[in-house]
Amino acid sequence: MNIKESLEQIDIIGKKADIYLACLEMGGATAYSIAKKVGLKRPTVYDILSQLLNEGLVYKSLKAKKKYYFPADPGRLLKKAKEKEENIKAILPELESLYNAPKIKPTIKYFEGKEGIKEMYNDSLKSLKKGDEILGYVGEGVLQHLPKYSDEYVADRVSKGIRFRGIYKKEKGIMEYMAKNQEQLRTVRLLDPKDFPVNNETNIYANKVAIASYGKEMFAMIIESEEIARAQRAIFELAWRGAEGLE
Repeated sequence: MNIKESLEQIDIIGKKADIYLACLEMGGATAYSIAKKVGLKRPTVYDILSQLLNEGLVYKSLKAKKKYYFPADPGRLLKKAKEKEENIKAILPELESLYNAPKIKPTIKYFEGKEGIKEMYNDSLKSLKKGDEILGYVGEGVLQHLPKYSDEYVADRVSKGIRFRGIYKKEKGIMEYMAKNQEQLRTVRLLDPKDFPVNNETNIYANKVAIASYGKEMFAMIIESEEIARAQRAIFELAWRGAEGLE
């Protein structure tokens, strides 16, 4: 990424970037000299210099009755970037409220690959609060394909106080994983693989149903619908009654 591309990240774009860089290079010049260097008309240069003045990126001084424009310390750019970040942080709660607000029409989000599946799981951490619960059907899934991420996700879930109630395949090695159920806020029931031929994972939380597939092409999706989530909860509770509890 070159200088101009980096400046674009903090809204110093196009002609504005040309004039700002000219001020830095010239160290102090009249609007006429700057206009000549960048090949722009003086009215355009005056307008942009006025913007740069307001942003504290240049300052002006009189010299021999002429106005000269000098660049401020480039460190001011860091302050500008931080101000932009703080402005976004200030409105973030409102934006998240809009993002998580109940939708009248169902929405479906699709994710590809391992990174996409991670994003799907992370959505549950963003959507829930302490004391909330995730319901899940777990076949072949994150434990086999993303073991390191699985540990990180569980740790984050536990730190937020979000519980998990799941139905798993009764397979070799499952009891070793279940040994940490209590400390990992997890309640589990098991089904025989013959009765539960599932090779993906489905999680139900808030008003969402999230599905991760670990086949040849790894992908995930989140269906956001109060009606669908309510129906899936009812189906889960029926399956829960028929599954085998752990002592």
